[in-house]
Amino acid sequence: MKRAFTLIELLVVIAIIAILAAILFPVFAQAKRAAQKTADLSNFSQIGKSIMLYAQDHDDHSMCTDHDHGLHWFDSLYGYVKSRDVFKTPAYQRKAVLNDDNVLELPESDYSINGLFSHGESLSINSAPAEQIIIALRNVEVAEPDYHPWPDSAEDDPNTPDWDDLAQYIGPGHDGGPEEDWFRERLALKPWGNGSNFGFVDGHTKFLPWDRSVSGRLPGYHNIDRLTEEVH
Repeated sequence: MKRAFTLIELLVVIAIIAILAAILFPVFAQAKRAAQKTADLSNFSQIGKSIMLYAQDHDDHSMCTDHDHGLHWFDSLYGYVKSRDVFKTPAYQRKAVLNDDNVLELPESDYSINGLFSHGESLSINSAPAEQIIIALRNVEVAEPDYHPWPDSAEDDPNTPDWDDLAQYIGPGHDGGPEEDWFRERLALKPWGNGSNFGFVDGHTKFLPWDRSVSGRLPGYHNIDRLTEEVH
């Protein structure tokens, strides 16, 4: 005579499976997120290498953004990467957002360049390239793939006290619009827990808690020599 499972036995098995699922699903989710973080860091590495290769071919200078003709910094790097997918982060799902012209746009890059290096600047302008961030992660809610880690007042006064207050890191809006935060609001500050991956001028990449990236003499690793596009 064949023996079947009793209702109680089936309920016990179901309860055990439910308990295991409750324990393992968060573990699987954490493992998936860790893998995505690593993949994001790999994108930073490939972008950093493409910038180095570009600079080697252009007398140590970075890419040139041309806003009037719709040329972004990353357009010049397509020939140095295997796939344009390196500009797509696993940190979030890219979506269409309003750009500075108030037009809905689906950004082509999830990564944002430090404005110090978006207009053909020499990669040798910094005193310590290994401590200077050049690439960060774009805020998914912002269309523009660049950011300015300096207060607007520093363009006229390099020694302005505004350097010591991140709330002053604002600039004029597009076409005379209201002032906007061209630094923190343009970046995804904490996509991976308490921080983000970053690419540095010397080509290396690493994760930094956001608070550490702006620690010490503001704005920290984002602008170690307190430069602007106008004052070097």
